[in-house]
Amino acid sequence: MYPWLQSAFETLLKRYQDDKLHHGLLFMGPVDLGKTNLCQELAKALLCKTVTNSQIKTNVDASVNVGVDGNIGLFGDDHQPNEISYSNNIDLNACGTCKSCLLIDAGSHPDLHIITTEKSQIGVDAIRQAISKVSQTAQLSGNKVVIIPQIESMSESASNALLKTLEEPTSNTYLLMTTNELQRLLPTILSRCEKITVPTPTYEQSCQWLSAFDIQLPTKEALIAHGSSPVTFKRELEDPDSLGFDDFKATKEGIVNGSDSANRAAQKWQSDATKVAKWLAQHWLEKYKSTESEVAYENYQACILAAKRMHHPGLNKSLIIAPLFAQLRAVSSNQFSSKI
Repeated sequence: MYPWLQSAFETLLKRYQDDKLHHGLLFMGPVDLGKTNLCQELAKALLCKTVTNSQIKTNVDASVNVGVDGNIGLFGDDHQPNEISYSNNIDLNACGTCKSCLLIDAGSHPDLHIITTEKSQIGVDAIRQAISKVSQTAQLSGNKVVIIPQIESMSESASNALLKTLEEPTSNTYLLMTTNELQRLLPTILSRCEKITVPTPTYEQSCQWLSAFDIQLPTKEALIAHGSSPVTFKRELEDPDSLGFDDFKATKEGIVNGSDSANRAAQKWQSDATKVAKWLAQHWLEKYKSTESEVAYENYQACILAAKRMHHPGLNKSLIIAPLFAQLRAVSSNQFSSKI
């Protein structure tokens, strides 16, 4: 598991140990922070026989008390649970060796259902099929887990089918969902989930993770440009067809000092136009944070809008990013240059 997720993972498992884990968890955050990875590790722990047996034992021990007559019972004379001391240090990480863990590793656990699709939308049939399975008794007499990555891609009918299970879940059922675009979800779905923001790794955590690979470590600026995700940085650095951030930075500096032009840059970066729009948006956002310049914010908004337009087919992307590049030169040579 990614190291920056470890603390969140342990917190969720502790809540499971205390019988306080919500049945519908929605993990939110930008792409490539490990949301699905966290769901998979949590699912493995929730299905592991060693973990579930420890959780049952902990709950039983926590409910036992010693009454005034010295007998052990579930409740005292006032019919309220009494406080006792018990260990919270039970290891809730999946053991990796029980039948459940081995079945998960083999991709054949009967009580784990991961909804994937090769289409642009998650259809209602896929949701209904998963719901039908978790509505039955667990085949391994434990928990049942459904993982739905990127639930913003569900169709409206699929969302409505999921809603009933979120409202009235069957016993020992957990729905683990992820989203990159919270605004696309139905309010009824959002209101019935516990929303968890996946932590962004620090620069030090990112470099520590990347140091295990034979690649050049990023600068803070480069990492921020990649959404502060070391996973995104690693993938794009290893893509031989992708222009890297150092190339982009050199292009940007060339436009500012006049050694390059916006039109030449737009032609060069046409195949990476969406990435350019996002990197330029990040550039202006950082400028706005440090200067509070309205010009920087307006340029940031223009870049965000351009990135959204890239999804429309048939557009000449170089014509979209050329004005964005041109703003670098315009701002650097006018009255705002002292601020930006």
